[in-house]
Amino acid sequence: MKLLTKYNRVNIIATIIALLVSGICFYFFIDYQLISQLDEDLKIEELEMIDFVKLNKSLPKASIYKDQVISFGLITGEPLKRKFASKKVFSREENEWKPIREIVFPVRVADKDYKVMISKSQQETDDLIQLILLITSTIVISLLIILFFINRFLLNKLWRPFNDTLQQLKQFNLTGKKVLHLEKTGINEFADLNNAVNVMSNRVSQDYAALKNFTENASHEIQTPLAIIQSKLELLIQSETLQEEQVRHIHSMHDACIRLSKLNQSLILLTKIDNQQFQEKERVNLGKLVRRQLNNYEELIAVNQVIITTKINDDSIVVMNEMMAEILFSNLITNAIKHNIEKGKIEIILTRQQLIICNTGLDLKTDPAELFERFKKDNQGSASLGLGLSIVQKICDQNNFIIDYSFSDQMHIVSIQFY
Repeated sequence: MKLLTKYNRVNIIATIIALLVSGICFYFFIDYQLISQLDEDLKIEELEMIDFVKLNKSLPKASIYKDQVISFGLITGEPLKRKFASKKVFSREENEWKPIREIVFPVRVADKDYKVMISKSQQETDDLIQLILLITSTIVISLLIILFFINRFLLNKLWRPFNDTLQQLKQFNLTGKKVLHLEKTGINEFADLNNAVNVMSNRVSQDYAALKNFTENASHEIQTPLAIIQSKLELLIQSETLQEEQVRHIHSMHDACIRLSKLNQSLILLTKIDNQQFQEKERVNLGKLVRRQLNNYEELIAVNQVIITTKINDDSIVVMNEMMAEILFSNLITNAIKHNIEKGKIEIILTRQQLIICNTGLDLKTDPAELFERFKKDNQGSASLGLGLSIVQKICDQNNFIIDYSFSDQMHIVSIQFY
């Protein structure tokens, strides 16, 4: 839920509750004031009635005048106390029930107690309350409508700098050269946010550029001395004056040098993938790519006497970086060849949705969950660097592919779901 929607919902609900409570309190207050005013008028009539009785020693005639009714009755039971009451009476003239406010009090005339009942119509009071409620409801509804449109349009305009900053952050790409151009705003909080975002993006870009330069420099500077060492060792191996033990040590050094060179290249590749330096994407025909990779490894396959069966759909197309696709399948095929048994089998199945590579091999000695971690190897004495499947995992993660490993019937099965 968006912040603006959440704010509007909470604000409107709180406003409605506040107006409802205020309206109810206002209704009872107005009702109380109007009833109190009506009671004051009845008290005045009571005083006039008492004064009339004192002066004339008799009761006036019962009367009905406009909205006022005066009637009398003899008290025969318990003494009567003065009281006010609201009730409804049926009007024969208008054929409906009418609200009235009534005062009942005792008077003594000629040693007899009489009950005096004076009532006034409460219709005007009720009409006035209804009119006030109608006006109040209209004001409340109008206020809510105005508040809704203010929140919808004015607040949208106020939040525009924030939304613009958020949109630019979503599109921000370290590998691109696009600089953030944040909208200037007079709102202090958004201005502070934009300043912080600019400082952060500049710092991140500088750190990324420094890391990228370091990666490229490291690749060049380390590979050059390694190549020199390797070439010198190859020259030493060809020397006829070396003893057998010396040749063995030089061979060992040569192999370590090759491993170190491969390790350097793999770590640099992982760094480049982590830094998203392979951004260019295109439609890659996986069928052609897999066949090309198999041709590249014909000699290795022949040396290891591995039997390969394939079921390849030539219409399998994915959108990804072509170099990353070649690295992905190269690592998978190399892994299946190196971790196979003598005269083993490799089965490759490629459809439009997934790639499955199965190879015979020994039981897995490590936890399958750790297989795609860096420097995790099935056999600690293996010549593998333990980075091949880690690189595969990184490429799959970056392209939203789902990779899975399983072991069944002496077959290691790696599957990649493209869609």
